[in-house]
This record gives sequence, C-alpha cells and structure tokens, in this order.
Amino acid sequence: MNEEILNIVNKMKGSLLGIGITDTAILDAIENNNDIHTCFILSNLSLTGKKFSITKRGRSKKVNIKKIKKQFKKKSLDNVICNYGIIKQFQRSFVPNSIYINNGYLYIYGSKTEIESLKKKYQRYTNDITINEAKDGFIMKINNQNTKNNFFKDALFKIKDFTSDTLELITDLLIN
Repeated sequence: MNEEILNIVNKMKGSLLGIGITDTAILDAIENNNDIHTCFILSNLSLTGKKFSITKRGRSKKVNIKKIKKQFKKKSLDNVICNYGIIKQFQRSFVPNSIYINNGYLYIYGSKTEIESLKKKYQRYTNDITINEAKDGFIMKINNQNTKNNFFKDALFKIKDFTSDTLELITDLLIN
C-alpha cells in the first residue's frame, strides 16, 4: 500500500494537506516532488523544510482536525491525503470540511474495515469515488473538483449522522 501512496504523491501538483502521515518514505517523496509548492502536515512529527509550512517561527503550530475549515480557505487546497485511523473519530465534522477546503482530489488510506460507511458519507456530495483495495488496506480516491456544499445540507447530514450514531450506541447497549 505504501508503494501505491508513493506513486500518488509523485504525480501530485499544487498544494497538499497530509493528515496522519508518519511514514518517512512518503514524507521524503513529498519533499522531493518539485510540483508540490506548499505542504501542510498534521501529525505528531516536528518537520522542517521549505515545503512544510505549518511551522511558525520554528515552533510547531497545532491545528485541530475539527476546525480545519477555519484554518484553510474555501477550495484552497489541491490535494488532501488522510490516514483513516486518525480521522475515524472525527468523521462527522471531517467529511463536510474536507469537501469545503479541497479543490482537487482527496485520498484516504487505511484498513479495510468500515469502508462502506465512509463511502456512503462521501457519495452524498459526489459520485466520482474510486476504491483501490490492496492486501493490507484500501485507498479511496474522491474527486472534489465539481462538488459544492451548502450550510443547510451539511447541517441536515450532521443531524442524520448524529441520530444514526446514537441509535447504534443504544442498540449496542441493549444487546450487551
């Protein structure tokens, strides 16, 4: 799976937001790609370099995943790469925010569990979703070039997700 991610990173152009990328080979590929002019990495690593501009005056700047929409402008990023294990607990807020800030492609990689629920959440906004399954996981590619989101539509989906999560929690408690 890392080889496929390296191929994706080598083909990227423009700006990039990476969430949960800890593999040094992928970070080196981002640094060596001359077509990527700015890169924002949200992880626990302290990175230095020309492209990694999330640092401010030598100190790491922390950005909350729930508040990404406030940090970046509308359709300001060309590419986004996410680790599903990191964004799993923030799905309710991350899905509409990733549509809002991304102008190009969104790549989500991780293990094969719960891939269908994530796909359904992104199909609300676009139908241009491809899933590449590997031995140890999946890579979901979402085209956000022609997607639009609306405040009322996002609020309706948040309410729907909240009620379904609550009902799922109640049924789990009643069964156990």
